[in-house]
Amino acid sequence: MKPFYTTLFAAATIVSAAPAFAQQTATATAAGTCDIEQGKPQAIARATLSLTRANAAMKGGDPTKDLKDIVAGLNAPTLKNDNPVGRAFLLASAYVLLLEQPNIDPVSPRSAVGLTTDPAGTIDLFAAADSAITIVEQSAPACAAYMAPFRQQKAWLNTTNAAINALNANKLDSAEIYAKRSLTLDRKSPYAYTVLAGIAKKKENFPAMMEYSKQVIAAAGTDTAYADVKERAMYELASTTAERAAKATGAQKKALATEAIAAWLPLVNSKDDVQGTIAISNLQKMYIAAGDSAQQNKIYAPIIAAPANFSEGALLQAGVVASQFKRPADAAILFEAAANRNPYSRDALNNLAASYLQAGETEKAGPVIDKLIALDPSNPDNYMLYAYQYVGRLKKKSDAKTTKMYNDSLMVWNTKAEKMPVKVSFNEFSRNSEGTTLVGSVENRGTTPKSYSLVFEFLGPKGEVLFTETAAVGPVPAKGTKEFTIKNPKQGVAGYRYKPIT
Repeated sequence: MKPFYTTLFAAATIVSAAPAFAQQTATATAAGTCDIEQGKPQAIARATLSLTRANAAMKGGDPTKDLKDIVAGLNAPTLKNDNPVGRAFLLASAYVLLLEQPNIDPVSPRSAVGLTTDPAGTIDLFAAADSAITIVEQSAPACAAYMAPFRQQKAWLNTTNAAINALNANKLDSAEIYAKRSLTLDRKSPYAYTVLAGIAKKKENFPAMMEYSKQVIAAAGTDTAYADVKERAMYELASTTAERAAKATGAQKKALATEAIAAWLPLVNSKDDVQGTIAISNLQKMYIAAGDSAQQNKIYAPIIAAPANFSEGALLQAGVVASQFKRPADAAILFEAAANRNPYSRDALNNLAASYLQAGETEKAGPVIDKLIALDPSNPDNYMLYAYQYVGRLKKKSDAKTTKMYNDSLMVWNTKAEKMPVKVSFNEFSRNSEGTTLVGSVENRGTTPKSYSLVFEFLGPKGEVLFTETAAVGPVPAKGTKEFTIKNPKQGVAGYRYKPIT
């Protein structure tokens, strides 16, 4: 899973009206017009002037006195409140701006913000701002959209970042306090729910973790700005449920596995190649855990129907599922789609050739094996695919001359594979934001120790050579194997090939 962001971005700036005295402000939004009277009665007009001065002072002065005047004037015991929306708007503006002042704490003495009644008591400015904003929001449909930026000002941003940083530092109590304070001001943003889900997971409170993850997903909705946050929450929900299913037994195991299937399914078409691949792999495990292994074709059926919508990794993993489900024809379709997407994928070509052979489509296998060996020439297993191709052809009726030719060809390729003095194989080929990693091994099939030099060309999506690396392997003992690792920070690699070992 990707880590949580350590910072948030794009907090909106307060848009406050600064009308002339005794004028009405009409603010248009996509939902219509939000009319906020800021010119009367007299107390509202005075507060409007104070807000204008405070906004001007925010650029380099001290707005605190004007903000306190707004709070004091609009909370005076003698105030006749015949403009509740205007009053709430001005108080919301004052509270939010006070939260930005370095000498004002979120929970402050009432006297510190200008309140004269019960001066020794305290006021939670987050809660006060929320209450005032809510009054304006509920006054008209358009006002909800207009007031939305008020909820994500600097104080909210700082508090939400503090929650994330505390979680990353494993300060769970602080993270929870900050996250809940963030939610006081904005309950529609997914970030605080993400923190609470992380806290619950660290405390192994899985029901709470799952509930908060669902709230992250709901809050993110279809907003593309939250797409990554939403997908990480979906991944956490799915992976945690799958982990619990793996440890459970009996009816609980089946129930959790069924929940995990529902959670993993939307992640199959993730744009994150690794995440989509993991989703498919886990789906297969969960169908088995749920006692419904016969339904594994549901995993890859939508991928076969629209392969262009899925990542290369998802296509490969879906092909593996189909192959293990003993559906070689389906596997061939999926591996073919992966090979078409990336003709330099050794795994796609290898699995496609094997799937063609298992499906009895021997004529299709030959050209694929040719491409495979051009990338991976020192692996005897690849040459055995040629031999298996002729095994498949021998199963079909043919005349004596053709049968002999097939037998002869089978023996040629079998002998070549068996007598190769070395075998190169691969354990890992990963490409991510950190670069490219290739891990493999060299098997010395000879009778004396030997060292090897493998020259690799790493290819781009059009087959262009992006960079070259050499792996010095050895000495490798006779009949022994030695591993090698290549790491390069460059990205954009589609595949690799190497020069045959002579």
